[in-house]
This record gives sequence, structure tokens and C-alpha cells, in this order.
Amino acid sequence: MIRAVLDTNVIVSGLLWGGLPSLVFQAARDELFVAILTESLLSETINVLARDKFAEQLAARQINLESLAMQYRAAAEIVEPAEVPTGIVRDPKDVMILACAVGGKADFIVSGDKDLLTLVSYEQIPILTAEQFLDRLSNP
Repeated sequence: MIRAVLDTNVIVSGLLWGGLPSLVFQAARDELFVAILTESLLSETINVLARDKFAEQLAARQINLESLAMQYRAAAEIVEPAEVPTGIVRDPKDVMILACAVGGKADFIVSGDKDLLTLVSYEQIPILTAEQFLDRLSNP
């Protein structure tokens, strides 16, 4: 089965605004691929969603962050991050995505982050947009 790391921006977009990231998130829920996660990546996702600017969208969708964290942890495979040198990407927070992918032996990284997407791949792990990943899922 395909193993993929979902960048925080894909999860946030999927939960709050729909579109293709929502389809990726739903595919993870439907177990069409194995979502790979580290504890630090889960923490980052919850911290981003806890920002005041998202409170209205979360309330409108009746999303409880504690419940979401438990569901995501249960649905994903928690892995230990690999050591990844800093300086590969502009944003140091992006290193945790790469570390999760390598540590979890991911087949893909799914992101909307331009800094990550410009890498194209890391350690032979392709970095794809939500649209590209959905294409790969439907055409293996």
C-alpha cells in the first residue's frame, strides 16, 4: 500500500476549505493509503489549527482539536523521524516533513508548500501537490 506524509498545509486546507486537499484527507480516512506521521508533525498540525484565525472555521465545521488529534493519531502510522540535515529547505519547519518521510519510508510527500515542491523529491521520495498525488492514487 502507498505510504505518504501529508504536510500540515494539506490537512488544514482539507479540513477547512475543501477542494483537492480535502479529497486527499478523505482518502487517508478511507485507508486508500497509509498516512505517515510523527508526534512533532501532529503537534505542529494541532498548533496551526489552534490559531485564532481558524477558530471560526473550526466552530462552523464542529471540529474539536482534541478529538481530531486522537482520530488522526489512530488513523495514521506514527513513525520515528530520520535525521535530516538543516539547510536543505528555506523554512526549518519543513525539515520535519522530510524527516517523517525518510523515517517512515514514505512513497510520497503531499504538500502545497512552494519551498518543498521546488525540491521535486528528497531521498528519492517525490514531493507532489494534492492533485498530483490523487492522480497517482487513482492510476498506480
